[in-house]
Amino acid sequence: MKKAVCIGAGQFGRGVIGMLLEQSGYHVVFADVNEAVIDDINTRGEYTVRRIDRHDSTVTVQNISAVSSLSPALVDACASCDILCTCTGLTALPKVAPAIAESIVRRKQAGFTGWLNILACENALGGSTILKKLVLSHLQQEDAEYLEEHFGFPDCAIDGIIPPVRNALPADVTAEEYYEWDALKSGFRGPLPNIHGLNVVEDLSPYLERKLFTLNGPNAVTGAFGWRKGYRTVQESLDDPEIYATVWEMMEEAGAMLSRRHGFTPEEMLDYRTFIMNRFRNEHIIDSCERVSREPLRKLASHDRIIAAMNYAHGFGIETPAYYKGIAEVLHYSNPNDAQSLEMQQLIGTLGVRKALESISDIPAESREASLIEAEYNKIAGQIPNPV
Repeated sequence: MKKAVCIGAGQFGRGVIGMLLEQSGYHVVFADVNEAVIDDINTRGEYTVRRIDRHDSTVTVQNISAVSSLSPALVDACASCDILCTCTGLTALPKVAPAIAESIVRRKQAGFTGWLNILACENALGGSTILKKLVLSHLQQEDAEYLEEHFGFPDCAIDGIIPPVRNALPADVTAEEYYEWDALKSGFRGPLPNIHGLNVVEDLSPYLERKLFTLNGPNAVTGAFGWRKGYRTVQESLDDPEIYATVWEMMEEAGAMLSRRHGFTPEEMLDYRTFIMNRFRNEHIIDSCERVSREPLRKLASHDRIIAAMNYAHGFGIETPAYYKGIAEVLHYSNPNDAQSLEMQQLIGTLGVRKALESISDIPAESREASLIEAEYNKIAGQIPNPV
């Protein structure tokens, strides 16, 4: 039987990628650091995915096992699988790259002459390309040449909301019924895998950027804006007219840019952002402001969901007042439970808004953009009561 490895048995790994791999006839080996999830998978040999939207449905995922990603069993699994996926989050890829590299060396030593495709299913531009570079950094030259011949790293675009629902058993998961998994055809080696739900495309960037800039960026701003105003969830936040207007205008600005950059028609972008906004406001999928706002330094990086969209828009001469306000809201995100939030606030306190923005987002401190973002930041600061 075909075997797939899914490094990262978090909710997206189990609720989307693992489910689709199992439905495609693979035995799925999950690797994770969460011992409760590992033990539950191995004890029961199955888990359930409750898929929620207007109507609930339940899927049972059965052909599975699990190992600790901190154990030698991870290398063993990677060295013998037919497809390998990661769902760890971008910041964890450096931690799993050494095990993947070791498994590649082991295959070479064993005389493996076939192909293995490694898909980083992460919320990031070029996740598999990033993973490939990390893996190569752990290989000698001759092993790197072997990798180039036998291992594909197709970049992916993924989509699917996983609400923070507490399930009765550790491995069970609740997920939005809608999902999207696109992968770049040119990144594969050997025959294309037949995976249910995987859409192999000639050009990934339109799909990835449409989702990243229309969904992920505005969602992060929604969470930060809502957090500042004291709302608990994305749904509550979007019931606030000011937040709704800002987020919708960000989507419009991103849509104008994506039409110019990738050829989407204005009608297509209107339909898409309407679809995304309806997903955000779906009362059956309660998502927390804290979850969608987490790790603001990563989300404000120059290549990520907010700053990249703004920069691309400016390249087409599109003005972005909603982005200036949205970025200012993320800069105000202050959560004692989020290490990046605390680091960001320390940077702003030490350097000031413009220099901090330059450090975080590569926006020059003396630029027009930095000035406009700072102005929005100061407007928000004037609305925040001084501590007693």
